[in-house]
Amino acid sequence: MAAGEHPEIRYVVYPVHRDGTPTGAQPRLRHDSVCSHFDWGDGVLLGPPKLATEEQMRSLSACKTCIASRGESPGGGGQVLPEGRTGGVCPVCNQVMPLTGVCDNCADQTGR
Repeated sequence: MAAGEHPEIRYVVYPVHRDGTPTGAQPRLRHDSVCSHFDWGDGVLLGPPKLATEEQMRSLSACKTCIASRGESPGGGGQVLPEGRTGGVCPVCNQVMPLTGVCDNCADQTGR
């Protein structure tokens, strides 16, 4: 999936620790404002979604979970039904993973 695709997915969240303090890292993906990656199951979102800048829209890929929740394929092909549940927490970036067990955040960085 190329950066700049899915322009309707236009929010970024700057990474924070579980206590809400910023980590200082830059966003790695664009998300919908209600992406489940930032909900720790108790209704509290980690980091407020912010509109992506033009540069972030061009350079950051869209979150695969957000694409799937819209019924689209990450590759732009056929329809994908949303799962609606999430998997565990990624041990590398502490982001909630989809049920596939592959972190969208880390997978995009490693090319998996």
